[in-house]
Amino acid sequence: MWLNDSMVFDILGGMLLIVLMVIASGVAVEIFEKIAHEVKVSKLLLATILVGFSTSLPELFVGITSAIKGQPLVSFGDIVGANLANLSWIIGGAAIVSGTIPVIGEYLKKDLWIAMSVTIFPFFLMIDGVLSRLDGVILILIYLLYVSDLVHSGNSLIKHAKLAGRHIHHRLKTEINWGIQGLILVIALAVLGASAWALVNLAVRISLALGVSVFWVGLLVVAVGTTLPELILSIFASRKREIALILGNILGSVVVNSTLILGIVAIISPIEFVESPERLVAGISLLVVMGLFWLFTRSKHKLERWEGVVLVGIYVMFVGIQLLLA
Repeated sequence: MWLNDSMVFDILGGMLLIVLMVIASGVAVEIFEKIAHEVKVSKLLLATILVGFSTSLPELFVGITSAIKGQPLVSFGDIVGANLANLSWIIGGAAIVSGTIPVIGEYLKKDLWIAMSVTIFPFFLMIDGVLSRLDGVILILIYLLYVSDLVHSGNSLIKHAKLAGRHIHHRLKTEINWGIQGLILVIALAVLGASAWALVNLAVRISLALGVSVFWVGLLVVAVGTTLPELILSIFASRKREIALILGNILGSVVVNSTLILGIVAIISPIEFVESPERLVAGISLLVVMGLFWLFTRSKHKLERWEGVVLVGIYVMFVGIQLLLA
């Protein structure tokens, strides 16, 4: 695949857009976390929802934008690629950096199985060749059941994430602070929306220029950018020795991507699925990564450095095969 000057400019522009999305996402997440601390009504439920989808904001905005533009396959590729990246090179890279990632609590008994099940479930819904609006509603209902179970079982995601925010007792100071925070949040969401819109346009242009599908671009290009928040959180958690936060964040992102975000996309614009070698390789790679992750963690209740190397290696092989198929 030969890259001309225009293509190089598009790729550089895409990298800039991804950086803007990551920065805007970080700002929005910080404000969401403050809201989760300050709001008194249904605080636990709100905190669970906000923290659950906070690192998936880029996927959410890319999904909504691509669906509105009639290119839902960009989002589908992004979500499949993001889930694959989360369960391979991001979690594997974290294991390589930290040496080991402990698997504690209900992860093996419940959380891991839920994440694996909902990751595969959309593919079953697409047996008829399309992820319809009804399928989208089903996925969103599954997400709501998942959140409800977290809250009622007391296994809220806020146990696995440190929320920022400080209580300000002076009423006037609080009102002024929330006014400023609200304005910053609006700006951050506007930047996310505009960047996602431009990124989807770039994805379509790149797919046309390279002669590949928009699914392929979403799978390999867009997904790498939208998973940067998970990567950044994993790096910080490793440095602070808060290793247990990594797995909760990764599994939470996978669940949100496969249910809430994909459901919203399908409701706006149903996703027609046509079998292709690229999608077959993506599906098989996802199954292999999930199977390996389960095998690695089920006995020792931890993910070791060499196992992280294997997961990263699987992702590298996946990218290589996809490049050969393009």
